[in-house]
Amino acid sequence: MKLKFLFFFILLSNFAFAKDIAVVNINSLIDNDNRYIDIILQIESNQNSYLENFQNKEKKLQSMLNEINESKLILSDNEINIQIENYNKELNQFNMLIEDFNIHYQNEIINIREVLLSEIIVLLEKYAIENNVDIIFDSTNYLIASNSIDITDIIGNELEKIDLVLEYKNFEKN
Repeated sequence: MKLKFLFFFILLSNFAFAKDIAVVNINSLIDNDNRYIDIILQIESNQNSYLENFQNKEKKLQSMLNEINESKLILSDNEINIQIENYNKELNQFNMLIEDFNIHYQNEIINIREVLLSEIIVLLEKYAIENNVDIIFDSTNYLIASNSIDITDIIGNELEKIDLVLEYKNFEKN
């Protein structure tokens, strides 16, 4: 029994104490990548081009609502209900358009981040092989670590050397 315990302890200690560990801040690598910053600015500019259209639709909806409120004393219940139904239909369409718009750009940003993440993973694999690193942790997966094992800057420098083009699709709804 003691022999089994000793064997288990030795085996466990070999796994518990990796020979070389590194830490990387993946979010920092992505968020501080100049290509990522540029494409986010492009997306924001592109989103602003839709803002005027959305504001005009919102003003139209507000005008419809004001007209309904002003007509309540003049029109019959049936006519008011028709106007309310039209307003609700327009409002629902507008809300769906805004939701589609937001989801579209969220997905585009996720796709861009995934492209960068896949490049970072390739660089991390290469670094681990070249430097005999057993484990690489993301900075969100530990509490405290020495700065000497943080390879974020090294991977960031290598990421800058990659000729990578980030793209997104414009929102295509009327």
